[in-house]
Amino acid sequence: MTAVEGMTWGVVGLAMVSVLALLGWRRKTDAELLFAVFCGSMAMAMLRPGMGEVPVVITALVTLGACATCNVYWLVARALFRGDGGVGRVHLAAAAGIAALIVLYRAAEAAGASGSMSVLGDLLTLASSTVLVLAFIEALRGWATLPPGERRVRVAFMVVYGGCLVGGTVSGAIAHANPEWAPMHRFVVLSCASAIVVFTHIVLRFRRRQPWPVVAEAATGVEAGTHADAGRELRLPSDEDLTLAAAIRDALERRALYREPELKVADLAAAVGSVEHKVSRAITHGLGERNFNQLVNRYRIEHACRLLLAHPSRSVLEISGECGFASLGPFNRAFKAAMGCVPSAWRQSQRSSGEGERLLANPTN
Repeated sequence: MTAVEGMTWGVVGLAMVSVLALLGWRRKTDAELLFAVFCGSMAMAMLRPGMGEVPVVITALVTLGACATCNVYWLVARALFRGDGGVGRVHLAAAAGIAALIVLYRAAEAAGASGSMSVLGDLLTLASSTVLVLAFIEALRGWATLPPGERRVRVAFMVVYGGCLVGGTVSGAIAHANPEWAPMHRFVVLSCASAIVVFTHIVLRFRRRQPWPVVAEAATGVEAGTHADAGRELRLPSDEDLTLAAAIRDALERRALYREPELKVADLAAAVGSVEHKVSRAITHGLGERNFNQLVNRYRIEHACRLLLAHPSRSVLEISGECGFASLGPFNRAFKAAMGCVPSAWRQSQRSSGEGERLLANPTN
């Protein structure tokens, strides 16, 4: 096995491990789901050049699997820098259109239709170049109002992503002019793919700590620190919002304030040394939650899930009280809204499927 072949399998392994890790999260954001699709497709794209003589069916499946790379990474960038809801149907349709072009181009290539390949190749180059540039531009969106921490993340994204684009493009041009450069070009492509996968994981971790941005219905006018987008207001958190959001997380996670049945915004504000309106703003702008009740219920339901699995003999009523619900009715309604079924049915399904053991082994997921 050559060094390039070994590196290829290393990158494929990295991509597939990424897919499993991303899908292992119990609550997945749009960016994480899209990135999982990208990683799976990238693994297929890395395998495709070295497949050699394989059955037509396998070639077709790998070709289909490899058509969600640059087009889907554009969607990942939108979700990273616009938050959940930043990718709409029109964006999905555009990405699907590029995937269709890739499949058609590969089909024309297999059939030896040089005329069709020329036209499809030009269209594919134009479409791919467009989404690659759009992904880069996403990091510049709303730059004037970004907090320092967010700016640093976006600068790093532009450096890594832009550097990989330039490096891959230049290397490809050299390989086209000088075929002897082809092995080195392959090495550059694999290195760039690895860098993008690893760095995107880092950004996703950052985004889990600081969701960005929260999309809210537009109010009258556009306030400072916001800007309009398609009739909605994208509220960008201030440094104060992010600092207070961290204090709120600490109060809820380390001190478990959510377990208090009568917990109100005023109580949370007193616990973090702030006032109600600032806490409410930090919850929506800094944490990405719709409101105080949704935030608290999310923590309560997560705690309830752990208790339901760890203590199968305890009653649902007892667990609801320990998690901060005043009675069984609100607990059942909140749990069903979050998990899709009532607590007793969820506990049974998790135990029978074996998923409960994984959840208990990874309580932070």
